[in-house]
Amino acid sequence: MSTLSAHHDAVAVWPGTPGEAAENAAEAAENGVDIVVAMGGDGMVHQVSQGLVGTGSALGIIPVGTTNVTARLLKVPSKPGKAARLIADTPPPRSLGVATMTMQRGTVETTHHAIFACGVGFDAEVVSRADSDPYKKYRFGSIHYARTAVGVALGKSSVRKPHIEMRLGAEVTEVSTALVQFRDVYTYFGKIPLQFGPDQPDPMSVLTFDRVRRSRVPQIAFDVLLRRDLNVIKGARVWEGVQRLDLKANPPVSAQADGEALGLIESGVIEWSPGALTVIAGWGTA
Repeated sequence: MSTLSAHHDAVAVWPGTPGEAAENAAEAAENGVDIVVAMGGDGMVHQVSQGLVGTGSALGIIPVGTTNVTARLLKVPSKPGKAARLIADTPPPRSLGVATMTMQRGTVETTHHAIFACGVGFDAEVVSRADSDPYKKYRFGSIHYARTAVGVALGKSSVRKPHIEMRLGAEVTEVSTALVQFRDVYTYFGKIPLQFGPDQPDPMSVLTFDRVRRSRVPQIAFDVLLRRDLNVIKGARVWEGVQRLDLKANPPVSAQADGEALGLIESGVIEWSPGALTVIAGWGTA
């Protein structure tokens, strides 16, 4: 705080809930605040960004979480002191696209903006189950998610038939899982970047599976770690150059954005929103 106060008129706000973090950020943007800083992990960054998308206020990050995917992608220093100095130096803000998710269940419709990745199905179920034990999530990080993924794979997900109708333009297909990547990295396993292929999405790439069978999980993990062509995995397909995808699920399916569980949805639209978020980054272009 002292680093920021030495260069800016800084005010500390301590939200009590994730929803308050988004509300506080939106209020700050309405009041003309130049930079709203999220100090925390990807969950806090996600919530603060919800209030800043489409505004003139920039998102700054001081990473103190376990994985800090967004901070890594924006080349924000991993040390909180150095990250604060980056913000204090006030580099030119950069424009960043986001994936806007409009999700519906029953009569309830919600909108979320994903900053680095989102999806429905297997990955979202892993996130939801991992979040149910916050101590292990904080203590073991990527290892906790890996263990949880194995547990989900050995459960009902391995026998679940495709139940999500996914429409991309004129093409319609049935899948059980859809993962959306729109940065050069989908997420990290420790320090290892995980992505769908060697090329950066333009603007989005979607990895789908008809089923996530138990027997396929080791191969999927191995191929992702080695950045191999995932199209060779039976039942998998990578869709490139995606601007929008429409989803309908019966029964409802789990959804996630930036590793945050969004609950069960019956239908939804994931659409690319170019230049929707302004950020303070550690690299020259965004």
